[in-house]
Formats: sequence, structure tokens, C-alpha cells
Amino acid sequence: MNRKIGKIRDVAKETGLSIATISRVMNGAKNVSPATQERVLDACRKLDYLPNPAARALSTNKSRTIAAIIPTIEHSVFAKYVAAIEQTLSERGYSLVLAISNGKEDLELAAARKLLGMGAEAFILSGSVHSPELTGLFARRSVPCVYTSIWEPHSAVPTIGYDNFMLASDAVAFLANKGHRNIAAIHGPLNDSDRTRARRSGAGAAADAAGTGGIALRFFETSLDVAGGKAAIREALDVFGTCTAALCFSDVLALGVYFGLSEIGVKIPEEFSVMGFDNLDWSGTVVPSLTTINLPAREMGVNVASQLTAFLESGETVVPTELAGHIIERDSVARIE
Repeated sequence: MNRKIGKIRDVAKETGLSIATISRVMNGAKNVSPATQERVLDACRKLDYLPNPAARALSTNKSRTIAAIIPTIEHSVFAKYVAAIEQTLSERGYSLVLAISNGKEDLELAAARKLLGMGAEAFILSGSVHSPELTGLFARRSVPCVYTSIWEPHSAVPTIGYDNFMLASDAVAFLANKGHRNIAAIHGPLNDSDRTRARRSGAGAAADAAGTGGIALRFFETSLDVAGGKAAIREALDVFGTCTAALCFSDVLALGVYFGLSEIGVKIPEEFSVMGFDNLDWSGTVVPSLTTINLPAREMGVNVASQLTAFLESGETVVPTELAGHIIERDSVARIE
């Protein structure tokens, strides 16, 4: 036989307290004694009572829900980041709602409207370029928002992330220090990501800084998947046959380069060097292990969740925060003379 689920009036009857007092306890009010809190919580456990979140949101004007809109969940760097957000929010009594935009502004806007309708109190977005309709939507409703996966200290909206420009610049310098002067830079669609555009700018700046006779860098845009990496390396070898290394702006693209080179019998790193960007879970176990740039995905998730909940709870200012990425040198890049 199914056990009857208790209601708030049953808890009030069990404890001899008013429904208003039960509500204050369930909403985390501070003006309730510890003894009363324990008395109410014991009755809730006994009666299997859980507060209705929608009703609680209406009565308190707080849903204790934060929304994140990300480009994709297919790559483990995003999965790791989202897991850190969810765990941190849960520890603070908040819930995470998630939407996928596929890097499209219209999908991002539609998701934001839906999530606002669900009562989301704050938003976490990837990158700093968003439609005026979206930013206006948040401004009109005074909804706090944080941009992640990017570092822009002068942004009007707080950013918590890493400097994509400098990390890509560091990657080119790393390859140059290994003797590579002809480098193919492989990246996903520029229109879909300001992070990709920042990486391209940083890589180009590093090549320009090397001066005449320094570094020849050519860019190849492709789809952000393994097939895209395979196609891009074939194109690079066809039109830039003197290149000795590929800098991929994603480990997923680097994996495609691995497959593409394997199909034509080119050995890594003996005949061609490959560098990635992300440090996905498999990058250290693929053969040869992938030299890549580690992005602080988990640290970023913890930081943004902690700062947003502190803002919602006590009005603490969200502090723009630059997190450090770094090169992880493995076996896929060889030194050449």
C-alpha cells in the first residue's frame, strides 16, 4: 500500500505549530529557534513532507534556481564545468537548470526567456558576445548574469574565465620554441564563438611578433568535431605542405587530425606535431599523448556558482576573476631543427 504523503497542515498538526511557522522553517528563516527547526524537520521526515518548490517561489519571490546556457554538452570540458556548478550550488541549497544554445543567439534568447519563466534568479553564459535582445531582457528585469570561459576585465558584465588570446599566443610561442616555423592553426566556426575569435587573434599576434622570416601561420576553419579535424588537416597539407605542426583550438579537432594523419601514414610526432586546446579527459591516454592547454573548467564552475549565490544571499559583489590555463607538454610535439 502506498504511504500517504504529508502536507504542510499535517506538519502543523503534528508539531502544534502554525502553518506560518512551518513555512518560515522550510524557507530558511533566521528568526526561528534551533529547537523549533529540529521539531519541524523531524515531523517533515516522519510525514514524508516536502515543500512545493513552485509555491515556495511564489511566497518568497525566490526560486533558489540558477540557469546556465552553454554551447554544447558533448565535450567533457563542458561536462566537468557544469558538474562543478551543480555540486557547488547544491551545497548552498540552490538548483541548476541547464540549456544548450549550440552557439546560436536565437536559441540562447529563447532558452533565457523559458528559464526566466521557470523562475531562474541568475544566469551563467558562455563568452561575452550576446544579442542586444538578451542583454536587454536581463537589464529590464535586473537579473544578475556572469560571463564565463572568457576574461575581459573591462566588460560591463562580470567575466570569470581565462584569457583565450594569451593562451593561444603562448601555444604558438611553444611550438616556435620547438623549432616549428610553419604552423597550421585549425579552429571551429568563427561566427559561433568569441572565444574562438580571441584564440585566432592571439595566435596571429604571436606569429606577427616573430617578424619577417619568423613564423608562417595559416588558419583553417572547419566544423567543431572529429570529422572537421580530419578534413582540415587534409586541406592544410594540400595548400600548406611545408607546415610541420597543427595547433588545434580544441582537443576534439586534434583527435580528428590524429585520424586524418593516420589514414595517410604520417606519424605523430616523428613526421608531424599536433597540439590541442582543452585538456579533455582522454588527451593524456591517446597515443601519442596529446600536448594541449589545460583549461580550469572545474575551478571556473566552482567560482561562478560561489560568487552568484553569495550575491543572491547577501548582495556581495561578483568580482571579475581571471583563472590560469597552462600548457601540458606530452608526446605529440617533437623538436625540429
